[in-house]
Amino acid sequence: MKKIDFLTAGQSENDAMHFACQLVGKLYLKSIKDNDLKTINFRCADANQAHNVNDLLWKIPKSLFIPHRLVNDKKSKECKVEISYPGIKSNREYDSLVNLNPQLPSNYLEFQEAYQMVIMDESILQEKARLSFKKCLEDGIKPTYID
Repeated sequence: MKKIDFLTAGQSENDAMHFACQLVGKLYLKSIKDNDLKTINFRCADANQAHNVNDLLWKIPKSLFIPHRLVNDKKSKECKVEISYPGIKSNREYDSLVNLNPQLPSNYLEFQEAYQMVIMDESILQEKARLSFKKCLEDGIKPTYID
């Protein structure tokens, strides 16, 4: 892992989903401009959130089409942006992780870069993000927090 950034992504799950979709758009566009298309794993907390994100990525960002799919959608071809959640396995290697789930996946160190959304709900989600930050430190990673 090269880097992990913890990003303030709003005060609700809905805010964070919109923020994360914008971020995925920026990462995807940057990889196009750099002529180095990166693969992005957009990780959600559960299946319901993953389906919501799948729908949102057709609308956000407004100025960009992002080819994407749910990892377990066998009807669709692999895309540069794939949406997953706990309980779904993918044998694919990804360059970047955009994690909407407040808990880091067990394989988070395998990514070149990771972006952890922090939902400032003053409660459980924020506390889980703090624990994820501590986990990075325990694993020898120095995360960056961006407010």
